[in-house]
Amino acid sequence: MSETEMQPYTQTKDGQAVLINTPAYTPDDVERAAESGADGLGLLSTDFMYLDRNNLPGEEELYETFCRISRKMGGRPVTIRLMQLPPSRITAIKDAGLSDEYRGVRLGLARPDMLLPQLRAFMRAGAAGNLRLLLPVVADVSEVLRIKEMINDIHHELAGQNIPHVAMPELGVEVEIPAAAVMAPVLAFEVAFFSISEKLIYNTLLLNNSHNLNGGLLHDYTPSFLFQISHLAEEVRKRRKTVSVTAPLAGRMPAVPLLVAIGANELVMAPEQIEQAREIVSRLTMPRAKLVASKAMSFWSPNEIQRYAEECLARLLK
Repeated sequence: MSETEMQPYTQTKDGQAVLINTPAYTPDDVERAAESGADGLGLLSTDFMYLDRNNLPGEEELYETFCRISRKMGGRPVTIRLMQLPPSRITAIKDAGLSDEYRGVRLGLARPDMLLPQLRAFMRAGAAGNLRLLLPVVADVSEVLRIKEMINDIHHELAGQNIPHVAMPELGVEVEIPAAAVMAPVLAFEVAFFSISEKLIYNTLLLNNSHNLNGGLLHDYTPSFLFQISHLAEEVRKRRKTVSVTAPLAGRMPAVPLLVAIGANELVMAPEQIEQAREIVSRLTMPRAKLVASKAMSFWSPNEIQRYAEECLARLLK
């Protein structure tokens, strides 16, 4: 889809804009995203660039990949997530003596030789203007401040070399650790947006990411998960920051009115789900959505929340 063919952002009946984006975890996903009706790439995972190889990608390889994806998306915004694999899955460093607790920014700060090429490549590619940088596995604002210091140093280096770049990228935090949700009011002073990871529900409930239903605790509509999103959105809205929610919850159509009502500005879902999500959002009004969310979240059982959300969606689409 070319830039001229892009649809305007979806709005509720009373004018609340909601971005309907899609994720990409592989180059094939990028191709599908470019042909979809998504407003942009709400999550581009860079992990695929570190898998099934004996060396680490260098700055030029990363830069060329980011530029190619940016061009492929035709001016639509792209949110690039720094690599967040554990050391055991990265052949080049699996014998470096780092535990798998070192992921995301933790690994990058422990191994600047891995983080700096990512940051330099992103800042250079960001000169195109449609890229955002997502920081994974953040637990504390000190980690964000250290990343920003590194970005500032890179800015001065690139400026001294007359290399086009973005001086300070639009930064976001991927919320997968409950500590990040708790610290959101503080993090909101340092970043522009928050992305709710599907891993947050697992970490909140202390469950593993298996297909086992973990004694019935794991459920898309788990109240503690929904309340975390709601509380985070309420707090960061005070600083005029935005919140995105990724699949699977964002791809559950009955959940769309709930997420919009509790403060999600962006929903990230599979390309085949986008058209129906747009229809749902376009039929909503914010007062009605908030009434539905208020009632839904008064239930204690996730099954009751889901059942009520499904009943409301059926009435909305009649």
